[in-house]
Amino acid sequence: MKTFIRSIGRGSAPASWLGVAALAATVAFTAPQTATAQPTHLTIASFSQGSSWYVYAVNLAELLRDVLPAGSTIDTPPIAGGLANPQLVSGGKAQLGFGMAAVGNWALEGKIGYKEPLKNLRSLVGGLDDYFLVTLARGKGVSEDLSGYFTKVNPKAHVTLLSRGSIGSFAGQQMLELAGAGEKELAARGGNYEFGTFGMVKNRFAAGTGDIFVQVATRGHPGVSEIAHNTDVTFLAPSDELLAKMRDQFGWDSKVLPKDTFKGQDKDVKVPGTTTVLFASTDLSDDNAYKIVKTVCEKTDKLRAAHKALAKFDCVNGSWKIGATGLPLHDGAARYYKERGWIK
Repeated sequence: MKTFIRSIGRGSAPASWLGVAALAATVAFTAPQTATAQPTHLTIASFSQGSSWYVYAVNLAELLRDVLPAGSTIDTPPIAGGLANPQLVSGGKAQLGFGMAAVGNWALEGKIGYKEPLKNLRSLVGGLDDYFLVTLARGKGVSEDLSGYFTKVNPKAHVTLLSRGSIGSFAGQQMLELAGAGEKELAARGGNYEFGTFGMVKNRFAAGTGDIFVQVATRGHPGVSEIAHNTDVTFLAPSDELLAKMRDQFGWDSKVLPKDTFKGQDKDVKVPGTTTVLFASTDLSDDNAYKIVKTVCEKTDKLRAAHKALAKFDCVNGSWKIGATGLPLHDGAARYYKERGWIK
């Protein structure tokens, strides 16, 4: 096996990335196969280097090297992200993608972040991890009620979010608007929003000029962990009413972020959440879909070792169910799950 790595970008992809066939890590396979097997060429859409999904993609490529035909390649470019990955896969710019179950449903139905439905998307494996939409407020002893923070504690808050179009930014805006702290509402009170990189957010918190940061995070998320380690923060809790609105309007589940997940988090916090799904389109052959799902489900120990967020992943726990995927099953994936007796 030969591996070539070429870095081409970081962060969420702007619209122009959707037309770029960029390579980050290309794995070329020389494993012995039958003479009739045709090489397969796959691109896995994930996110920026250092993100959970990028780690997942690189490790998945390594696992697949022994099951794909000789001469096959897998590219794992560190681009795109939660909102862009469904477009890349649906449009054939990537054959596999990591995404969020809630967002996959938006894409399938052409709602919220999508102008038209992407009907050709299909799930392979869901429920890989838990994603939590966390809200960090700078300082300790801050009121822990999310809505109350903006009305009683800091009506002129400086909100920091990742670049517009990233799923953390998009979901953060959804929740803050429901909490009465949308961008226009906050500006009218003298507050503001700022969009940028993790570096920007960390600098604002360290300098005392950033008050709020909202982001989707797994356990062990490096950006959130670093901010919580270097700055005193309070994890704010949305009300049950706000959580219900996030579910009913946008499809977010409610998940409990266990205490001590991050430094300074001394109690459980109930927040909007979802899970990661590996998905493809109907263009992926049934045989390849079957091989990919079989590999993921039968080599889970190696995936768990790749990232802390995958520690509890196991296909037997319902990785084919719509609640874990947000998308209908690929026929090749369904074949594997039926063989195992998990679905009829």
